[in-house]
Amino acid sequence: MNKFMVTMLVKTFIILFALLLPTIGYAEEDKSKWQKPTPIFKQDFDWIKLTSDEWLKGDIVSMYDEKLEFDSDELGMQTIDLDDVSELRSKQWQSIRMFDGTIAEGYLVLKDGELSLVKHGVTIRYEFSNLLSIASSGENERDLWDGYVNLGINLREGNTVQFDYTFSAGMQRRSSSSRFKTDYIADYSRYQEPETEETKVTADSERLTSSYDWFFNPKIYFRAVDFEYMADELLNLKYRIHYGIALGYHIIDTSRTSWDVNLGPSYQKSKFLSVVDEVNNSEDSFGVTLGTDFTFEVTSDIDYDASYSVQVIDEASGGNIHHFQTGIEIDLTNDFDLDLTFYADRTENPKEDSDGKVPEKNDFRLVVGLSYDF
Repeated sequence: MNKFMVTMLVKTFIILFALLLPTIGYAEEDKSKWQKPTPIFKQDFDWIKLTSDEWLKGDIVSMYDEKLEFDSDELGMQTIDLDDVSELRSKQWQSIRMFDGTIAEGYLVLKDGELSLVKHGVTIRYEFSNLLSIASSGENERDLWDGYVNLGINLREGNTVQFDYTFSAGMQRRSSSSRFKTDYIADYSRYQEPETEETKVTADSERLTSSYDWFFNPKIYFRAVDFEYMADELLNLKYRIHYGIALGYHIIDTSRTSWDVNLGPSYQKSKFLSVVDEVNNSEDSFGVTLGTDFTFEVTSDIDYDASYSVQVIDEASGGNIHHFQTGIEIDLTNDFDLDLTFYADRTENPKEDSDGKVPEKNDFRLVVGLSYDF
């Protein structure tokens, strides 16, 4: 009986193995042909596929110097090396600029190393290695702009009564061949003497800067407009207006680090709040402006930046005027950031006021603020 049972089990095993063998072979053969599914491309998003086979949906912000800025629907703003992008599809028209100066618009498709624009049902292919930049098309003007608003407040009551605030805001427009940028910052501080209850203002200034850059190639750009307006009560400045042009150069430009320098002639006009000789309450001067900007992505959530500029003008207008700004930006959510910024300003020859008081040459401040990006 036992022998009969063993024989039946062996026969059953042989039959089952024979039946499963083709299935196993088919599975092995089919596995070699299996491919990862491609997502359904909803027209509400731009899509990129990374070389790691990961897909991201969101909005193309811009691409320059082989760095793609992409606002992911889930991960927020991302800066991606173009070498890490294997496929890209745009939901709207994009504008591309080639090294030879060609500018074209259309729906953008990048796949298997081939670059194409689809416009009015016609597909035109371009040499991918000749691509200089990508930006939203002029047909979608709203997509060319982005900006931020930042506010830092310090309020103290009790033995010390003090109120400080720093407000800043900025806008930027980027196209395939140019960049316009404007920033505004206002700083105010006052405190109350405990004994006399007299209020004293310790800071009251504002600064507006604007620039317009035109890109020659990945390394060189021309700053056609370099404008600054500044007013500072404690520096005895009713206003100071600066105009200039410059030639810029990208020293370093990688997916994580950028370093630019620019140099050019400038003109400056200053008007003072009060002077000993009221006839000479304004000065103007031609000069030279040198500037540099540095950014470094510490981690995916922390960015470091620093900028420095010096205006070399005559002594009556202030001599050398320095402005330094550095800090870190920490991503809190997709649109909100925590900013820690240090400012340093120096005027070599500040203007004496009508009481004979000469303002301090140096101003320093550290600001902690919350910013909103849009």
